[in-house]
Amino acid sequence: MNSFTTRYKNKKFVEKRVELDGNAYENCEFEGCMIVLEKGETEIRGCKFNRCRLVLLGQALRIAKVLSLFTAGKPLKVLDFAEPGLFGEKHLTAEHAEGAEKDK
Repeated sequence: MNSFTTRYKNKKFVEKRVELDGNAYENCEFEGCMIVLEKGETEIRGCKFNRCRLVLLGQALRIAKVLSLFTAGKPLKVLDFAEPGLFGEKHLTAEHAEGAEKDK
């Protein structure tokens, strides 16, 4: 389990600059905020974002640039590979994926 500097629960943020890194947010609401993410070290559960702007810096920006290569203007579907049991005990790699395609 990650340790976060601050855990926010059921809090409403209005027109604030909110640095996500190092913090956890549960059932929070963000209205007209500037949301800043640099490292991705955050936890967000059940939150709502209305009229917010997302600013990506550092590692988060580099990852977004790589992801844009895969989307080509289409919506991106993300699977959370950290979910227990999503792929069982095995790790999904290009090699495993190719083998799975051949088995079909």
